[in-house]
Amino acid sequence: MRLKGLLPFIFISAMGFAHAANETSSIRTPAGQIISLGDSFTDMENRMKLSPTSMITHEIIEGKNSALAMDYRYEIENMIYTITIINDQVKKIEWLNTDQDIKDPLKKS
Repeated sequence: MRLKGLLPFIFISAMGFAHAANETSSIRTPAGQIISLGDSFTDMENRMKLSPTSMITHEIIEGKNSALAMDYRYEIENMIYTITIINDQVKKIEWLNTDQDIKDPLKKS
């Protein structure tokens, strides 16, 4: 009976771990420079030396505060990096390996 009540919590926790696996605190640019959380937007731009493939602006609301967030997407070799800038600082770095074979559960092999 108790396990049944914990199942939603376990499921939500597992989802959080899966999402966290695609976040990192720093990346290396093709030129060998490091971009880390807390770097300024100017530092990121100077170190990346690439134009982003896309840029999306959206509002982030935390409690009573709101801020403008800008997501810059870069495609480097087999990786897609999304760098989120808030208040002129790198706040989040997400990555996706495009070589991973992601299978559609509805599609038969």
